[in-house]
Amino acid sequence: MTPAPPPGWEDILDPGEEILWQGRPEARFDWTSILSFRLIAGLPFTGFALIWIYMASGAGIGLPFPVNLIFIAFGLPVLFIGLTLCFGAPLGRWLRLRGSFYTLTDRHAFIATEILGRRRLQRFALNSGLHPALEEGLPGSVWFATRSWDVVSLTRGSLIGFVHSIGIFGEKIGFEQIPEARTVYRLLLDAISRPGDITGGTR
Repeated sequence: MTPAPPPGWEDILDPGEEILWQGRPEARFDWTSILSFRLIAGLPFTGFALIWIYMASGAGIGLPFPVNLIFIAFGLPVLFIGLTLCFGAPLGRWLRLRGSFYTLTDRHAFIATEILGRRRLQRFALNSGLHPALEEGLPGSVWFATRSWDVVSLTRGSLIGFVHSIGIFGEKIGFEQIPEARTVYRLLLDAISRPGDITGGTR
C-alpha cells in the first residue's frame, strides 16, 4: 500500500508526470555512528565544560553567587559544542529521516523533508546525469547524487543542517533506509534509460 504524502506535498508533479514509487525511510537511530572521529573531537570539549561548570557551581572552588553564574555561563557554549560534535550528526540524520518522504516518477526523484516545522523539497531530474548506486541491506538505500559541504553553505544553513552535517565534508543523497531498495533501484534504472522528453531540474 502506497503511503499518503505529508500535507503540502500533494501538488509537486508536472502535468502528465507518472508516479512509479513512493515511500518513507525506516527512521532508526544509528548508535554505531556515534563511534567516530567526531566523538574523539567532542569528548575533550564536553569533559572540559563539565569540569568547568562543576567547579564554578560552588562544589569545586566555592565561587559566591552571582559570580558563579557568570562562570557557568561561559562553560555552557563549550558544552554545547562538545555535545554537538559527539551526537549532532546522528541526531540530525535521525530527525531528517523521521521527516522524509520519497517519490520516484518517470521524470524526477523527489526528497521531501520536514524538520521541526521547516519544509524542504529536493527535485532531481532523471536526465541530469544521475548515477544510481544500490546499498544492500534490510533496510537498504538507493543513492543517486552527492553534495559537498563548505564553510559558506554551513553558515548560511539552519541549525538542523549544521547539526546534521558537522564533521562531514561530503554527503550522499538518495532514498535512504527503505525496505524495498532493490526494487526501487531497478525502477530508477529503467526510468533513466527510457527515451523521451524529460524536463525539470533540482530545486
